[in-house]
This record gives sequence, structure tokens and C-alpha cells, in this order.
Amino acid sequence: MSTQGALRGVEYSNPLTRYRGLKVKRLAETLIGNSLRLDDTVLVDTYYSFYLPAPVLNEESTNTLCKLIVNTILNSTVGQRVRAKTVLEPFLSTIGAALFITEYVKQVSTRPLEVGESYAKSTKSHSELIEKTLESTSRELERVVEVKRIIEGLEPGTLSVFSTEDYGLDLLRLARSADVMAILSALRDLRADDIGSLRDYIVFKRGEKMGFELGFDVERLAPRSLTYPEELFYIRLAQRRLLLYTKMTRRKSGGVYVLVDKSGSMSGEKMLWAKAVTLALYMKTLRSRRDFRVRFFDSQPYSLHSISRKPRASEVVALFEYIARVKSSGGTDITRALLTALQDISAKEIKESTVVLITDGIDRVSEKPVKFMLDKTKSRLIVVMVMGDNKSLEKLADTYLRVVKLDRGEVLKVVKVLT
Repeated sequence: MSTQGALRGVEYSNPLTRYRGLKVKRLAETLIGNSLRLDDTVLVDTYYSFYLPAPVLNEESTNTLCKLIVNTILNSTVGQRVRAKTVLEPFLSTIGAALFITEYVKQVSTRPLEVGESYAKSTKSHSELIEKTLESTSRELERVVEVKRIIEGLEPGTLSVFSTEDYGLDLLRLARSADVMAILSALRDLRADDIGSLRDYIVFKRGEKMGFELGFDVERLAPRSLTYPEELFYIRLAQRRLLLYTKMTRRKSGGVYVLVDKSGSMSGEKMLWAKAVTLALYMKTLRSRRDFRVRFFDSQPYSLHSISRKPRASEVVALFEYIARVKSSGGTDITRALLTALQDISAKEIKESTVVLITDGIDRVSEKPVKFMLDKTKSRLIVVMVMGDNKSLEKLADTYLRVVKLDRGEVLKVVKVLT
């Protein structure tokens, strides 16, 4: 690595600095499919131009290419747009730098050199090339951020990521999928508050201290109550006005099992909306630390995908790809799908599970066997009717929702029913 870059305060010989550049290089080479012929200092300066809160250009640097890149990133509108996502974010800075480098290499390789002039010397044309590269980087990074926030359930740290490089490649692959982006468009601008609290607590006298209240339960007495004179103590006890701790414990909720109708009648906008609801339900269960399972069905149930309470990134990426890949076709057998789901729940002995059925309801449902299995497994059934109606399902369901408008508001209405 060259010892002289274009940023002040960066120690280019520091092992950590070299490591940051190496991570960018590995990811960029994987994306390109070839070895990079750029000096490692370029990789380091690109990374730190995205990462540092207030990077300062070293005007005395003799590294022309690094100066051009750093100067363009710091002084262009597009560069500031990219930095808004990457500042103090090592993971996104690495991805952003790798995207920038790969696009830069492509631009250089397809642009013919002028006679007697190199790109390093042609400052104006090279600045334009870097600006164009930044615009491409900004668009792609925007999609990566969108996929990342949905995969992580709007809550950083919920996934187990063993390999940042592999996770970065997975995110890029999903972000470049038109099917995935079409689904996520229905979830755009979704906030953590929209899908509910991270933890669901219930009052429990031997639980965790969460505050104070007035009452007469002597098992929860706050120390201050013991300082009262005896007569005052018994007066307050009789009046139920002793100072007590409020104690609560986290609600132990069962898993969530989503059944999605993929029959021919669900094609088009219905299928796209159903997939968006499925992802929103996944985010809710991830925040609540619950098991999540999803199965598509038509005249028969298809493969089951399960996500544990603390999933690995690879598991969630596989779920995304599975959901995006499914196409509408075939007939409909709702009874068979429900019985399969309830048998899965019974086999795993997951008590108090919630089954969410998303369908347009064009089928006859055998009520007795489904009712028997719901009672046996103590499961709750939420039916989401997509522009349809089914009287049998309405009788079986604990919650019956009819959706007549396929928009984000209806997605949130379904999510809020899940408790």
C-alpha cells in the first residue's frame, strides 16, 4: 500500500486501516470477478470518505486519483447523499466503497483514452466519471439499505451475522432482484413504531421491577413503605395506598405460522400484497423474539420455511428469496393447508401459536377437522380475506379481516392484529 493517501489523520500503515481496505477489496473483487489493479490506498480513502463524520482532504497529497475521489465525494451533492447512509456505519461504508470501486472500474474500462492523455491527468473528465460513479453507487446503496432494514426487522442487532462479506453479497443480490424490490415498495417508509413494541409485558408479582404504584400487596412493598410509623402503615394498608413496586414479566407468546394462498385467483396485485404482509409479519415476530414459519399453498401445501427467534442472516435471506420466487398458479385447498399447519404446530408442541391465513377464500372449507385441530393445539386463527369472503372461515377465525384496498394501510392493519 502507498504510504500517502489524500485524507488527513488517517494512518495508512495502521493494521486496522489496511484491514478496512482489504474488506473493500475482497467484496469488490467478488462483484467484479477479477483481481483489482488499483492501489490499496484508493480503497482505504474511498472507505474513510464514506465512514468518517468529518473527513478532511490533504491538499498536499501527491496521490492525484485519491485526491479526485475524496474531493468529489466530499463536495458533491450525490456524495453527501451517500454519506448520509454510511457515516459511522462500517458495514454500509464497506458496501458503499465496494460498489463505488466496481462501478469506477467499469467506467474506466469502457471509456476510451484521449490521445496523449491518461485519466489520472485529465482532471475534468475524471471528476465527471467519478460523479457518474457516485450516482450509480447512491442508487444501489439505497436499495441495499432498504433490504437491510426489512431483513433486520427495523431493529439492528437482531440477526446473527458471522460473515460480513457473505451478508453483504446476499444484500446486494436481493437489492438487484426486481421481484424483491416490488414487494418492498409496499413496505416503504415503514417505521418500527408501526409494527408494535419490541417487548410485550404483562403484570406479574414476581416479575421484573418496572416502576411504582399504590396498593396493598405486601409482597411488593417498596422500602419507603417500611419507614412509616406502625399506625400510618396500617391506615395506608387499609386504604390500599402503600407504595409498591410495579412488577412485570415478558409475555410468553407462541410462534407465528403464516399460510399464503398462491392459487391462480391470487395472481397479480393480490399476490404482491400478500407477500408484503408476510414480510411485515416476519418483522413483527422478529422484534417479539418469536418463531416464524411460512408456507405457500394452492391445491397442496409447499415447502415450509422456518425462522428461529435469533436467526442467522442466511436463514432470513433464504426466506426473502423463497417469498420473492413464488408465482401464482393452481387450484385451492384451504382445508388441507390449515390441517398441515396445525399438524406442524402439534408435532413441534408450540403452544398458543397464531396461524395467519392470507387468501381470497375461493374454496369450501371443512369446519369440523380444522376446529378440532385448533382446539387441540390451542392455536389462534387470524384470517385475512383479500377481496373475498368465506363464511366457514369467518366461523373458525378468532379474527376475521376483509381487505378491500391493497395498500400499506391495510398491511399495518393486519400486523397490528397480531399480538
